[in-house]
Amino acid sequence: MSIAPDIARQISIMAPSSGSLAATLAAPRAAPFAPERLALVDAVRKAIMADPQARARPEMVALAFWARGASLAQLGASLNDGYTRSPRGLALHIAPGNVDTMFLYSALLSVLAGNVNIVRVSGRESEALTLLLRLLNEALANLPETLRACLLIVRYPAEKPINDALSAHADVRVIWGGDDTVREVRASPLPPHATELTFPSKVSAAVIDAATWLAAPDQAEQARRFALDAVTFGQQACSSPLALFWRGDAASVAAAQATFWPLVESAIAAAGEPFSARAAVDKLVAEQMLAAAGPVHHRATNDYRLRVTETPDLARLTRLASDGFFVERRIDTLADLAPLVQRDWQSIASLGVSGDDWRAMLAASRPHGIDRIVPFGQALAFGHVWDGVDLLAALTRIVKIEVR
Repeated sequence: MSIAPDIARQISIMAPSSGSLAATLAAPRAAPFAPERLALVDAVRKAIMADPQARARPEMVALAFWARGASLAQLGASLNDGYTRSPRGLALHIAPGNVDTMFLYSALLSVLAGNVNIVRVSGRESEALTLLLRLLNEALANLPETLRACLLIVRYPAEKPINDALSAHADVRVIWGGDDTVREVRASPLPPHATELTFPSKVSAAVIDAATWLAAPDQAEQARRFALDAVTFGQQACSSPLALFWRGDAASVAAAQATFWPLVESAIAAAGEPFSARAAVDKLVAEQMLAAAGPVHHRATNDYRLRVTETPDLARLTRLASDGFFVERRIDTLADLAPLVQRDWQSIASLGVSGDDWRAMLAASRPHGIDRIVPFGQALAFGHVWDGVDLLAALTRIVKIEVR
């Protein structure tokens, strides 16, 4: 079964430069972590690290670090569960528009799983995405044609007939994006045998133990890590913290706030991320909305690169603004946090709260949300377990062999 010509004409091939839908649909699958698939991922890693523009971008350096040989060896070992693993087949990825590197994480993980891949990237132009596509084309250019064909990056209008046509070929569909994107793509049926992974809208927060912060010898470094978790990708990543919960008594929390936020403000300024007048207006509107809903305290900052509103009535974590907008609230114990957790909570960036404390809270409350708890500086770090799903395992299938 091929793609109808009128549909194919609406699909732009972004990489490889010599790629085609027909070649990808006919491309062979491979064993998970086959040598040639590892070579493809390594070629992408080398292209990133050889480019000065890419090396100047922390998110791209992080992608290359994830793709290094030692990391992939650990990743491959995670599949050693006693079963024989095979690829699913054709994986259709719908990549998000808010995190430029995510399409490559999703694609390369599926390449390693042995699948053939069609990846739709956002139609929104960005300097980072343009750079990644150029580097990907450079990396793929020197690989055998049959290997290049296992990865096809495309752009097309977000229209149902095109999603229908591509979904009809899929053995697994991976949807990254907001709730609306998931609903839109799900309207296109999959073959009966196919599976689907969805990663819809998520929100994240941070938790700091006030006493730990006050005693920390590396406050400036921890503030820098928090700032990078937040302002990279303009605070649009699902794992970037939108709120900060302080654990401790009122006096300790007030003292911690007085030292924490000025250091974060300095770190945001030093990061040099772009800042727009529209972002400042969005923050002002968000502050007014919070003030209209109940008593709040707007923290003093030098400008609108950072704005913080303390509200005792924070009951739902919502993306009110971005590019450095936070709400905060004091809690006495983690038990006070548990009733606030919603199904769409993803990551918690944690400082001074032990793993045992978190495990006790989760065991006691079993909240629908919270998929990962990480140290400051790791909120944006991608792993094959995401949103509570082992992607690598899900992108393969188990063949159970019971004969001797």
